[in-house]
Amino acid sequence: MKGGAFVNEKQRILVDTCVLMDNIDIIKKLLQNYDISIPYVVLQELDKHKNSYDNVSSYKARTAIRFIENNYNNFEFVDKHSNFYINNDDLIIEIAKENNYAVATFDICMKVKCRALGIPLIEIHNDTEEYKGYKEICINNEQTSEKLAEIYKDRKQNPFNLYINEYLLVRDESGKLVDKMKYTEDGFVNFNNKTLDSSILGKIKPLDEYQSCLIDSLINNQMTMAKGKAGSGKSLLSLAYSLEMIEKEKYNKLIIFANPVNSRNSARLGYYPGTRLEKILDSFVGSMLSSKLGGTDGVNQLIKNEMLEILPFSDIRGYDTSGMKAIIYIVEAQNLDIDLMKLAIQRVSDDCELIIDGDYDSQVDMSAYEGLSNGMKRVSEIFRGQNFYGEVKLEKIHRSKLAQVANKM
Repeated sequence: MKGGAFVNEKQRILVDTCVLMDNIDIIKKLLQNYDISIPYVVLQELDKHKNSYDNVSSYKARTAIRFIENNYNNFEFVDKHSNFYINNDDLIIEIAKENNYAVATFDICMKVKCRALGIPLIEIHNDTEEYKGYKEICINNEQTSEKLAEIYKDRKQNPFNLYINEYLLVRDESGKLVDKMKYTEDGFVNFNNKTLDSSILGKIKPLDEYQSCLIDSLINNQMTMAKGKAGSGKSLLSLAYSLEMIEKEKYNKLIIFANPVNSRNSARLGYYPGTRLEKILDSFVGSMLSSKLGGTDGVNQLIKNEMLEILPFSDIRGYDTSGMKAIIYIVEAQNLDIDLMKLAIQRVSDDCELIIDGDYDSQVDMSAYEGLSNGMKRVSEIFRGQNFYGEVKLEKIHRSKLAQVANKM
């Protein structure tokens, strides 16, 4: 059965289920050079994954199915019936063997089988570049210089393929920063280093170009994700910005969503007495806030003045921020799965701003929040490129020399 007739035939390839589920961008590139056939058994596998209890698999399968539907005429669909039991991978291999197709797959075992049977393989890799919210370029070759010249000639050009609100950091051959700009809906714009100022934290200046990008994103976007190692400044800058905005009456209060998870491998101390707030302040949230806001007394004073509210994730379902004109701040967001992150973002109304901070590279404290289940990772995948969203990974640790060396452990 055919989805669309190929006019100018290229080499025909079969794509495995894993390629469709794990990297749609690769399929888009393959379509430029090959005629792609999808075995019917792959559609069956996608249908099965679509209804999976694993939210990640379900999401990926639904995304793949939508892509196939939207590009239906670009594919051929092939089927094969077998009179005896054969697993899906072997069925795909039989189709390829009978029809002289090549196979595109990430599955190592399937690659071995194809090589053993002399079936051609399309060499593809599932290595996706980490999105940091910025790209760094070095003017050390003619090609890069020419692309940069395009931008300076016409700011609407986007030769480095940046997302909306992604930053471009330009360095010379020695690595020195010589320019920084941001790609927007109107093209590239330059931005200056900005200082945050509040009565509680005083003046906070960016200590490097990455912090400068983060401050710019906080000021200009409704939603910002701040990523970075412990001691990189993500929490300090987020709090400094929030307090300045509240003092300037641009927002009324800061609302912190927290998921109080014990540090990985740490001993649990058992039951904590006290109110909900007292228990939260006994967790990492209270420690972080106290260290930056003048101790426990400083935190309690902000709460008493209704400038600060702290809510555990267990209590935010049904919470509505409409009319609050607040900054919603999700701390230690690496300890959230996709469902919890979705729940939190859906609490944010149009008159509020959202800040998400965390480090899913090295500070995830429960296995349930790791890998493809991580909420921060999904946010980055879904929101990057939206005109209200910015994301910045802080690269340098400024807390102390000890913290810098400890990062190597």
